[in-house]
Amino acid sequence: MISLLFVDTERSWRGGQDQLLTLLRGLSVRGHRLYLICHPQTLLEERAREAGVTVYPLAIRSEVGLVTCFRMLRILWRVRPEVLAFNTPRPILPGNLASCLSSVKARIIFRRVNFPLRKSWITRLKYNWRIDCIVTVSESIRQQLQIDGVPGARIRTIYEGMDLAPFPRRESPRPRRPGEPMVFGTVAHFSHEKGLRYLVEAAALIPDVHARMRFILVGDGVCRRDLEAQVRELGLEDCFHFAGFQKFPAPYLSSFDCFVLPSLSEGLSSSILTAMAASLPVISTKVGGIPELIQHEENGLLVPPADPVALAQAILRLGNDPAEAFRMGRQGRLRAEKQFTLQRMILQFEQLCSSFLCRTAPAAGVPHV
Repeated sequence: MISLLFVDTERSWRGGQDQLLTLLRGLSVRGHRLYLICHPQTLLEERAREAGVTVYPLAIRSEVGLVTCFRMLRILWRVRPEVLAFNTPRPILPGNLASCLSSVKARIIFRRVNFPLRKSWITRLKYNWRIDCIVTVSESIRQQLQIDGVPGARIRTIYEGMDLAPFPRRESPRPRRPGEPMVFGTVAHFSHEKGLRYLVEAAALIPDVHARMRFILVGDGVCRRDLEAQVRELGLEDCFHFAGFQKFPAPYLSSFDCFVLPSLSEGLSSSILTAMAASLPVISTKVGGIPELIQHEENGLLVPPADPVALAQAILRLGNDPAEAFRMGRQGRLRAEKQFTLQRMILQFEQLCSSFLCRTAPAAGVPHV
């Protein structure tokens, strides 16, 4: 049994928080002692408590504040974790400083985004000082960190895992009445890097789109008003439905025929993993870690980013061939069962933590644990 303290500073619920909660639930089932520092009154706090995790609400607003450092030190003294794991970058410096006066044996950073590191002394310090390992959720992120100067021996790739139990395999295509439109949907935070405006542009290029297709967008974010305005300007109000943020999006996924995510940047995408678990074919972009999930022509279609014409062609292709879409969805589910299970992720993370607690570092130069 390992004692672990995770730290997350996000106020909103995004893929990183969903992935952290999945990890917490899996580790809890395995009997580990789990603690979480997170922003007060967030969905992450609520769900972590429901999972049996001891939560310490703490608003961390500064990367270098001594007050934050002292507050984290008090929590470290109270719970005495063996492993300190940072799920977001802001608490790394004060958490590391506080851990100097605690019994922490290993310090781990989760890197879930594919953005280059900032060129500043604070960033260099955060990702190199007293850090035992940086866990990336895709090889694409690992390669970006090495480009940014992080030693490869300090980086490990552990792919995210899905609890497949809530998603029974689809044994046949979703039943549709004659003439019923095909449903293309997404679940995402409505931020610029998700590229959703290109989905709206692509829909406008599809002949007879009003009669043939419906697009359901589950989520919320800074781009929602712009997306709604774009839909109105293009006269697509009858094609698009904005479902808003949903705590439990599974019922929406069961209503989709195909999942679409035209991201401009992506670390791995927990939404695409969920779509694969739900036996959905995926249309997405060839960026970041997405090609590590989606094999073109096998369990989905990959198109260039920011290319509404190519995106429209991919949507039309699967819209015209529901049998092929269903085949790709089944292949995605099989791929999730083989390579992206929760059990595999938990086991690899346990092995990583144990290697540090036993003072036995993993072999250098091996990208996967």
